[in-house]
Amino acid sequence: MSYKSQVAIVKGTDIKERILRTLRLLGGLERFVSRGDKVVFKLNLVDGAPFETGEVVQLETATTLVEEAFRAGAAQVTLGESSTWRRKTKTVETYEQLAKQLGARFLDFNEYPFEEVKVENPVLFERVRVSKALLESDAFISVPVLKTHVQVGVTITFKNMFGTISGLPGSGDKRLYHELDRVEEAILDLYQARRPDLIIVDGTYTTFHTGPRPIEDFKETFRLDLTLGGTDPVAIDTTGARILGIDPKTIRYLRWAEKKGLGTGNSQHIELLGSTVEEAYVRNAVDTVEFANARIKNVKILNYGACTGCLRLISQIHGFSALQALPEIKTIFVMGPEADSATIRKETEDNARIVLCGFCAAPTFYNSLQGEVVSGCPPTQEQLLGKLKELSNPQRKCPTQ
Repeated sequence: MSYKSQVAIVKGTDIKERILRTLRLLGGLERFVSRGDKVVFKLNLVDGAPFETGEVVQLETATTLVEEAFRAGAAQVTLGESSTWRRKTKTVETYEQLAKQLGARFLDFNEYPFEEVKVENPVLFERVRVSKALLESDAFISVPVLKTHVQVGVTITFKNMFGTISGLPGSGDKRLYHELDRVEEAILDLYQARRPDLIIVDGTYTTFHTGPRPIEDFKETFRLDLTLGGTDPVAIDTTGARILGIDPKTIRYLRWAEKKGLGTGNSQHIELLGSTVEEAYVRNAVDTVEFANARIKNVKILNYGACTGCLRLISQIHGFSALQALPEIKTIFVMGPEADSATIRKETEDNARIVLCGFCAAPTFYNSLQGEVVSGCPPTQEQLLGKLKELSNPQRKCPTQ
């Protein structure tokens, strides 16, 4: 393979300078925006959390991108997001004011039509509905935030597409994909419905995304002072995952995307411009296992190389309160193909209940594992919830390691 996907990584505390340097490394925004274009920046604003949580695109990032779009000759610039906030937050109001000041518009996609699009060669969904604003745009630029995620491992380029569909709290296509337990499949098919022309990642902060919560609960947020940019979503998400300390091989949607020809995750085929991953790395970001283990009483999750297929089920364990009502019993959930009896024994207490999740953690002659098995690759939510209900029965005894 002679061609390499380029990913720019720029470090620095000055956000504007970071953005400008990233754009220069990629050939300038005028490479992607022509005179008279309608430009849509899809910002990651999720539920409109405060800027310091690390959940949302920083104001300086959006400001610089809008100014550069107009400088490149854009006729119309839109800052868009599909709201999950029940009422406007201070962050959202600030963005509305910014758009007016810059001569752009701020658009809640939920207040604009959605259009059904046929997906060629889909992962699962042959038709998806995305904001018509994207389909009407001449240049679509995705602006995600660099974060870890409770279900899909990392939320960067592909997951940012989830904000292009309908989704007021408790309704819309967002709810549908969550209820179907097919979020990873959905974000790839949404990406194929309208591919961004450019991706600019705001890595000022990183945090762990799991939905709305009080600002004082954002203990895992820390600064990276990074901007990433490029056009290959697989290369960007792979590079971002490595910067966060997440093994890209454990993220199912990245494997699927590469098989679909949407980009490359092979480091030998990725040309890094600016900084290296090692220079960008600060420390491992909190992942779903660490987040859950810090919050669930009497339950511990051991991860031995599990993929997001099993890891996405942790939110179900976290939300199953009946397990936490049994203080006399410690329950250990084991995930991943690298688990073995000797290693687990060092990590568990005597008489702990062992639950083996997925085929890759099932007992074999070689790993000598023992315990309750939740079958599947990966197990379904229904299979896991059935097992959790069994375990919550105080009269039932479970095998121990």
